[in-house]
Amino acid sequence: MNIQLTISMLVSDRMETLGKCLASLRPLLMEVDSELIVVFTGNNSNTLELVQQYTSHIIHFTWCDDFSKARNAGLKEAKGEWFLYLDDDEWFEDTTEIIQFFKSGEYRHYQSAFYVARNYLDFEGKYFSDGDVGRMCRLTPDTAFVFPIHENLVPFSEPCKRLTSFVHHFGYAKKRNTEQKNARTSRNLTLLLEMYKETPDSPQCCMQIAQEYRSVGEYNKAVDYCRKGLALARKEGRIYNYELWLQVNLPLMISYTGELGLAMEEGEDILKHPRTLESGVVHICVFLISLCRELKLYQKGLTYVRLYHEKLLYLLNQPEKAIQQRVAELTLDKAKMETVPVYIDGLFFAAEVKDFQMASQILSWMPWEDEAQMMVHYPRLEEWKKLYIEQKDKILEEFDRLNTTSSYVCIQKILCAENQGKCKRAEDLWRKCAGDCPAGLRWELIDIAVRNHFSLEPLLKKMSPEAWEEYAELVKDRKEWIEMQEFYQKIMPLLETHPFYARKLEQCFLEKLFAQEMAAPDRLVDGLNQYCESVCTDALLLYKDEALADPETYALPTRYRFAVILKEALGLIADGKYIEGFPFLKAALHIYPKMAGAVGQLLRCLEEELQMPKQAVSEEFKVLGSQVKQVLRGLMEAEKWDEAYVVIGQLLSLLPDDHEVLRMKQEILRQGT
Repeated sequence: MNIQLTISMLVSDRMETLGKCLASLRPLLMEVDSELIVVFTGNNSNTLELVQQYTSHIIHFTWCDDFSKARNAGLKEAKGEWFLYLDDDEWFEDTTEIIQFFKSGEYRHYQSAFYVARNYLDFEGKYFSDGDVGRMCRLTPDTAFVFPIHENLVPFSEPCKRLTSFVHHFGYAKKRNTEQKNARTSRNLTLLLEMYKETPDSPQCCMQIAQEYRSVGEYNKAVDYCRKGLALARKEGRIYNYELWLQVNLPLMISYTGELGLAMEEGEDILKHPRTLESGVVHICVFLISLCRELKLYQKGLTYVRLYHEKLLYLLNQPEKAIQQRVAELTLDKAKMETVPVYIDGLFFAAEVKDFQMASQILSWMPWEDEAQMMVHYPRLEEWKKLYIEQKDKILEEFDRLNTTSSYVCIQKILCAENQGKCKRAEDLWRKCAGDCPAGLRWELIDIAVRNHFSLEPLLKKMSPEAWEEYAELVKDRKEWIEMQEFYQKIMPLLETHPFYARKLEQCFLEKLFAQEMAAPDRLVDGLNQYCESVCTDALLLYKDEALADPETYALPTRYRFAVILKEALGLIADGKYIEGFPFLKAALHIYPKMAGAVGQLLRCLEEELQMPKQAVSEEFKVLGSQVKQVLRGLMEAEKWDEAYVVIGQLLSLLPDDHEVLRMKQEILRQGT
């Protein structure tokens, strides 16, 4: 009888993850001739009971701030051909590959193996980095753990099998309790510095000390240990992953001290060194490009954009090398995440030095077909176009040369054709783009159609009423009043076959109108009636009679509830019952404070009609102002600064002499900027 694999675990009292860890090992224990050894450092009887369900081989160990001693306690009693270790806050996603590695006999051809640790940076599991961990090896009399912290299993001999099986690990997730983090860092540093005294020729120890100093912001000390570690690593025959970490992080640490020029020099020297592998080059280039942007070294920046692209392609075409050349967060996936930002930096650099050949090349490198990846970067591409507006024609021509189905590029081609007066080509491209345009790009596509009187039909067929309503709100918020008036006059004829969409835009236009202009009484009342009619017509189409009869109970949209009450007030005013209309106006304003300006203006008109003492109406204004202030405070507490800015504009028209309102406006501007 032969034990193929010993699995050894350190177990404290982390019950929240221990169950997952043990359950993930169950298939291994069932399928492979293996044993589980638990080194127990906790004191919770419930933890012990859970462990005993999986193994009777439990070693009680008194914690002594030395991970190697604890690991070696389990290793000492291991009887397997191979040895695998992990912690109780890790669990395998799937052990099928490891099972097959042993059941097929493949393990006999190797001396060691890596699997992957997926280290999460947040407790929701959205952000993580994958890193190879050398935690499996053939068991020999010389096998042992070294280093009291960040312990290593030695010897870790070749040939080495790289497995894709991975464990989930949340140990690196950012802790909210700063005191706990600082205490852990202090403990780690003490242990590492003691270790360094005993092993001053260990580059790995230097790396770990540098990491700890970085975490507490002592960057000069981190730089010192990075330098020491890199010098030691370069004396070794083999390039280990800690050397890669030191190569990439040394110039970064120097930049944290404020010495940007020195950081640039160090990074460039490391790039030239013969031991710097492709993965290191890619990550260092990302850093140097950011420095070039800050130091305005545009021509040099282009050099590193080219080098980044060249080495990234190499790694993408050599996946085995990419796997071998990774450590912690320095992975190919991490480098790929920087692809678009790096290329966009290159576009800015190329525009600065007027190198349009390079700009054209960089545009051709972009992953245009990956719309989801590109979407978040479109605003920066738009910034690039606007910043170099004098080069607009040339930039659009470069886009026009691209061969891609990207909607964003298609829009640039439309703009290029429009700019060159090629109306037929522009319209053909517009129709093609409108058939499959992502929501985030519809804004500019509609603007193009309105400017050139293209039919909106192909686009409107693809847009839901909800999407159109969101678009109408954006038009109201983004366009200046003069621009919106011209836009409104041009787009409304294009919406004749879509009355619901036309009404939505009409409502937003009227809200903008009431916020901008002091209209004559007749025009104001007509405009408000038009607004109420438009909103109520929509509601009749969308909601059942019982919902319309009781809009509060059915929680109909605020715009409709406002229009119903305002319509009641306008009816009373039309009948000459001005005073009776006041309570309805106040109620309407409480529901939809964005229309405070129009309601306030209407009250002033009523004052003139009634020839009432100014004080009487002023009291009404104070009551209305108090209501709007209450709404405004709620928006400010919720930090909804854009909405608060709209409401403050309406409130100033009601209470122009109120000093509190002026203070609130300044606070909104400060916080919302």
